[in-house]
Amino acid sequence: MRRFLTIFSIALLLAGCSTDPEIRPTDNTNDENNNQPESILKLTSEDRVWFEAEGGSGEICYTLGGEIEDAELMATADVDWIEIDDIGETISFTVAKLKTTKERSGMITVTYAEASFVVNIMQRGINKSKTFYAGSLGGSQYYGNEYQDSYNYYILLSEEGVNENGSLYSYSSYYYFDLYSSVAPTNNRITIPVGEYTLGMNTKPGTINKEYSCYTVTHESDYEDIEYSDAYLIVSEQKIEAFVTFSDGEIHHIIYQGSLEIGAIDNPTGSGLSTLTDDHFFNIEDGVFVGTYVGDIMGSNCNTCQIYLYEYLDYESGEERGDQFQIDLQLPMGSENICGTYKPGSEQGEFIPGSAEDVGGQFMQQNSWYNTAGYIDFAPLIDGEICVEMVDGSDDTYLFTIKCVDDLGNRIEGTFKGNGKFIEW
Repeated sequence: MRRFLTIFSIALLLAGCSTDPEIRPTDNTNDENNNQPESILKLTSEDRVWFEAEGGSGEICYTLGGEIEDAELMATADVDWIEIDDIGETISFTVAKLKTTKERSGMITVTYAEASFVVNIMQRGINKSKTFYAGSLGGSQYYGNEYQDSYNYYILLSEEGVNENGSLYSYSSYYYFDLYSSVAPTNNRITIPVGEYTLGMNTKPGTINKEYSCYTVTHESDYEDIEYSDAYLIVSEQKIEAFVTFSDGEIHHIIYQGSLEIGAIDNPTGSGLSTLTDDHFFNIEDGVFVGTYVGDIMGSNCNTCQIYLYEYLDYESGEERGDQFQIDLQLPMGSENICGTYKPGSEQGEFIPGSAEDVGGQFMQQNSWYNTAGYIDFAPLIDGEICVEMVDGSDDTYLFTIKCVDDLGNRIEGTFKGNGKFIEW
């Protein structure tokens, strides 16, 4: 859409123009760009102006010699992302923000009677290569035991890390990498092993597992996860350097310098199943859950309702993110009302504490557990209290208040509010 303004009464204008420094004007006069003698209409600023992807404002300087009856000074843009703002002693205009990596161009044509000149407006695309300096290295407890000849290290590179509640800061960038290495932790400390890692869909040493690695951008009250189409990470002494590529071709170069240690293994002797090294607090406002009634699994004349809570779950793709819970609630036989307060146990009005079953040398979680997506961290809920309430005015939104401890004494406390459905298992 072409946009233009006109001025009906033109006084003699002298040369001279103050321009936004972003545009880099010169005082050169381009006579080749004038179709009429310089005594009529003359461009006195640049005939080609560059803008960065962010856009901005600019001015066109000119002189006008002599008046022609009924003539109008006009300025017209040939693209809708250039807006003519005002025509006076100078012609001011605005260039919109460009949201792609591809460069673009447009023209502003200025006319007065039969005289005219053209100014070319050029705009660079988004920089395909962005450098990000990470001030914080965070990470989860390493996966525990050797896993398919690999040890798992889940790391987070960001500017400030997470807040005291373990949540991400608003308006921040976070880079997650799910790394696998043949190097085990030493001296009960978790230190990212030196080496090179490339993106893949397996857990072999030297791999960044694509399924649990992403770039997260947080906003005021929500966040956006962006998948890596490619990634390469190098860990050296006191330094991590990564290059990640996205589907639009944009490349981010991430640099971190500092200690490679992300924590301690508090339970090397296996006295508990939990991988947590500290208390965990949460406040989930927009989760989802799935529940199913499985009958009297404990032989205690109760109807067990198994409920799975997800901080994020895409029903179609099956993608999971964030905190998760598996909770087994003991209801009266024939009841399907989950509201109430539950203590640990196997009788009516209790939740079944978390345990594990050995299946071919690997343990399978049973009953009530806390874990993160991909089971990077997990902890059995063995004591405490769980309260379930229905949110007023809703038949599918519930509030779960969890105040529990795991088998290492870590507190797992917070609230989970989410929509859910009950299905046949």
